[in-house]
Amino acid sequence: MVRLTEAQRAQLDALRQAYRAELPDKLGLIGSAVETLHAGGWEKAHLQALYDLIHKLTGSAAIYGFAGISHAAGQMETWALEALDGGLPESRRVELAPLMSALLAAYGASETLGGGSEAMPAVGSRRVRRRGSASR
Repeated sequence: MVRLTEAQRAQLDALRQAYRAELPDKLGLIGSAVETLHAGGWEKAHLQALYDLIHKLTGSAAIYGFAGISHAAGQMETWALEALDGGLPESRRVELAPLMSALLAAYGASETLGGGSEAMPAVGSRRVRRRGSASR
Protein backbone atom coordinates (compact mmCIF):
# COMPACT_ATOMS: atom_id res chain seq x y z
CA MET A 1 0.00 0.00 0.00
CA VAL A 2 1.31 3.42 -0.97
CA ARG A 3 1.41 5.95 1.83
CA LEU A 4 0.83 9.55 0.88
CA THR A 5 2.60 12.42 2.52
CA GLU A 6 0.57 15.18 4.12
CA ALA A 7 1.34 17.42 1.14
CA GLN A 8 0.18 14.74 -1.31
CA ARG A 9 -3.03 14.19 0.67
CA ALA A 10 -3.69 17.94 0.64
CA GLN A 11 -3.06 18.09 -3.12
CA LEU A 12 -5.39 15.14 -3.74
CA ASP A 13 -8.07 16.74 -1.58
CA ALA A 14 -7.73 20.00 -3.53
CA LEU A 15 -8.16 18.09 -6.81
CA ARG A 16 -11.25 16.32 -5.43
CA GLN A 17 -12.74 19.62 -4.31
CA ALA A 18 -12.10 21.18 -7.73
CA TYR A 19 -13.70 18.16 -9.40
CA ARG A 20 -16.69 18.37 -7.04
CA ALA A 21 -17.14 22.02 -8.02
CA GLU A 22 -17.29 20.99 -11.71
CA LEU A 23 -19.93 18.30 -11.18
CA PRO A 24 -23.00 20.57 -11.48
CA ASP A 25 -21.83 21.75 -14.91
CA LYS A 26 -21.09 18.20 -16.03
CA LEU A 27 -24.53 17.05 -14.86
CA GLY A 28 -26.12 20.05 -16.55
CA LEU A 29 -24.61 19.07 -19.90
CA ILE A 30 -25.80 15.50 -19.45
CA GLY A 31 -29.26 16.75 -18.48
CA SER A 32 -29.39 18.89 -21.62
CA ALA A 33 -28.44 15.89 -23.75
CA VAL A 34 -31.20 13.85 -22.10
CA GLU A 35 -33.71 16.66 -22.70
CA THR A 36 -32.71 16.79 -26.37
CA LEU A 37 -33.40 13.08 -26.70
CA HIS A 38 -36.77 13.34 -24.92
CA ALA A 39 -37.74 16.28 -27.10
CA GLY A 40 -37.68 13.94 -30.07
CA GLY A 41 -34.06 14.15 -31.06
CA TRP A 42 -33.37 10.42 -31.01
CA GLU A 43 -30.82 10.69 -33.82
CA LYS A 44 -27.61 8.75 -33.48
CA ALA A 45 -25.59 11.98 -33.14
CA HIS A 46 -27.61 12.95 -30.04
CA LEU A 47 -27.15 9.49 -28.54
CA GLN A 48 -23.43 9.69 -29.26
CA ALA A 49 -23.21 13.09 -27.55
CA LEU A 50 -24.90 11.65 -24.44
CA TYR A 51 -22.65 8.60 -24.51
CA ASP A 52 -19.50 10.73 -24.77
CA LEU A 53 -20.50 12.90 -21.81
CA ILE A 54 -21.58 10.02 -19.60
CA HIS A 55 -18.55 7.89 -20.51
CA LYS A 56 -16.22 10.68 -19.35
CA LEU A 57 -18.19 11.10 -16.13
CA THR A 58 -18.12 7.38 -15.37
CA GLY A 59 -14.34 7.30 -15.47
CA SER A 60 -13.53 10.65 -13.93
CA ALA A 61 -15.94 10.23 -11.02
CA ALA A 62 -14.28 6.91 -10.18
CA ILE A 63 -10.81 8.44 -10.34
CA TYR A 64 -11.76 11.24 -7.95
CA GLY A 65 -13.46 8.91 -5.47
CA PHE A 66 -17.12 9.54 -6.32
CA ALA A 67 -18.02 5.86 -6.58
CA GLY A 68 -21.79 6.31 -6.36
CA ILE A 69 -21.78 8.84 -9.19
CA SER A 70 -19.51 6.62 -11.25
CA HIS A 71 -21.81 3.64 -10.70
CA ALA A 72 -24.96 5.58 -11.66
CA ALA A 73 -23.19 7.05 -14.70
CA GLY A 74 -22.04 3.55 -15.65
CA GLN A 75 -25.64 2.36 -15.68
CA MET A 76 -26.58 5.22 -18.00
CA GLU A 77 -23.49 4.54 -20.10
CA THR A 78 -24.55 0.93 -20.61
CA TRP A 79 -28.02 2.10 -21.68
CA ALA A 80 -26.52 4.62 -24.13
CA LEU A 81 -24.13 2.07 -25.57
CA GLU A 82 -26.96 -0.40 -26.15
CA ALA A 83 -28.95 2.38 -27.84
CA LEU A 84 -26.00 3.27 -30.08
CA ASP A 85 -25.40 -0.35 -30.98
CA GLY A 86 -29.05 -0.69 -32.05
CA GLY A 87 -29.85 -3.21 -29.35
CA LEU A 88 -32.25 -0.93 -27.50
CA PRO A 89 -35.86 -1.11 -28.66
CA GLU A 90 -37.86 2.09 -28.77
CA SER A 91 -39.90 0.87 -25.80
CA ARG A 92 -36.78 1.19 -23.58
CA ARG A 93 -36.46 4.94 -24.17
CA VAL A 94 -38.52 5.44 -21.00
CA GLU A 95 -35.60 4.04 -18.97
CA LEU A 96 -33.54 7.17 -19.57
CA ALA A 97 -35.46 9.41 -17.14
CA PRO A 98 -35.02 7.05 -14.15
CA LEU A 99 -31.33 6.64 -15.04
CA MET A 100 -30.91 10.42 -14.99
CA SER A 101 -32.78 10.59 -11.69
CA ALA A 102 -30.47 7.94 -10.22
CA LEU A 103 -27.45 9.94 -11.37
CA LEU A 104 -28.78 13.10 -9.75
CA ALA A 105 -29.58 11.16 -6.57
CA ALA A 106 -26.02 9.83 -6.48
CA TYR A 107 -24.75 13.39 -6.82
CA GLY A 108 -27.05 14.49 -4.01
CA ALA A 109 -25.80 11.67 -1.81
CA SER A 110 -22.20 12.64 -2.52
CA GLU A 111 -22.94 16.20 -1.45
CA THR A 112 -24.63 14.97 1.73
CA LEU A 113 -21.60 12.82 2.51
CA GLY A 114 -19.17 15.62 1.75
CA GLY A 115 -18.27 14.18 -1.66
CA GLY A 116 -15.80 11.55 -2.65
CA SER A 117 -15.15 8.12 -1.23
CA GLU A 118 -18.81 7.24 -0.82
CA ALA A 119 -19.69 3.57 -0.83
CA MET A 120 -20.52 2.06 -4.20
CA PRO A 121 -24.03 0.64 -4.45
CA ALA A 122 -24.10 -3.14 -4.76
CA VAL A 123 -27.46 -3.41 -6.48
CA GLY A 124 -27.56 -4.09 -10.21
CA SER A 125 -23.84 -3.86 -10.75
CA ARG A 126 -22.84 -4.61 -14.33
CA ARG A 127 -19.53 -4.16 -16.02
CA VAL A 128 -19.72 -1.50 -18.66
CA ARG A 129 -18.55 -2.46 -22.12
CA ARG A 130 -16.76 0.47 -23.66
CA ARG A 131 -17.72 1.46 -27.16
CA GLY A 132 -15.61 -0.42 -29.66
CA SER A 133 -14.34 -3.03 -27.20
CA ALA A 134 -15.32 -6.59 -26.45
CA SER A 135 -17.32 -7.41 -23.34
CA ARG A 136 -15.19 -8.05 -20.30
